[in-house]
Amino acid sequence: MKIIRAKDYKDMSRKAANIISAQVIMKPNCVLGLATGGTPVGTYKQLIDWYNKGDLDFSEVTTVNLDEYRGLPRENPQSYWYFMHDNLFNHVNINHDRINLPDGTNLDAEAECKRYDEVIRSVGGIDLQLLGIGHDGHIGFNEPGAAFELGTHCVDLTQETIEANKRFFDSIDDVPRQAYTMGIKTIMQARKVLLVASGKDKAAIVKKAFFGPVTPEVPASILQMHPDFILVGDEEALSEI
Repeated sequence: MKIIRAKDYKDMSRKAANIISAQVIMKPNCVLGLATGGTPVGTYKQLIDWYNKGDLDFSEVTTVNLDEYRGLPRENPQSYWYFMHDNLFNHVNINHDRINLPDGTNLDAEAECKRYDEVIRSVGGIDLQLLGIGHDGHIGFNEPGAAFELGTHCVDLTQETIEANKRFFDSIDDVPRQAYTMGIKTIMQARKVLLVASGKDKAAIVKKAFFGPVTPEVPASILQMHPDFILVGDEEALSEI
């Protein structure tokens, strides 16, 4: 495990974007595993900035996203499809045929999870997987207790995750109760994993996940076992380690 300390959120975003841009430059046709949520937004903004300056070319890049709410159509502003286009894809020269996310409108969970696993296999696996970390240690929507050997699967969101996401919806009743997510097995098969963490409220879980026991009760803890794992955190997120 490699830990990169950043001064603040902006510095963390820049350092994380540096790692992603190096991957794209070294392997223009790489497969990037991407994440949603508040933490990666600054990283995406930095990548867009470098693209606009002519430093990056996404034309051959393939992307696979971690997760998507089950039941939300793409055009819903809270879908992860919408989030990714709004925060990255619409602002760079990525080939839209190379963008992949779970299909939240396919309510046949078994069929959709099988399809998405096949997509990841067909593109040759993930070169670099970007992650955030939840307050309970979840990565993607792999909640505490999730089996480490799972591929893509449908999950029932915990009350804590529903509470954390309600700020994005009109009311808590509008927050989806299920999601499709890449499994921990799939994440661990990525050739490189990059996790970003920001803020004092993430300090306790960062310490627990990366300096505590490896346990399904803290899903991110399995990353201690990954052969090429980089944690980029700001001073507040890393304040307890």
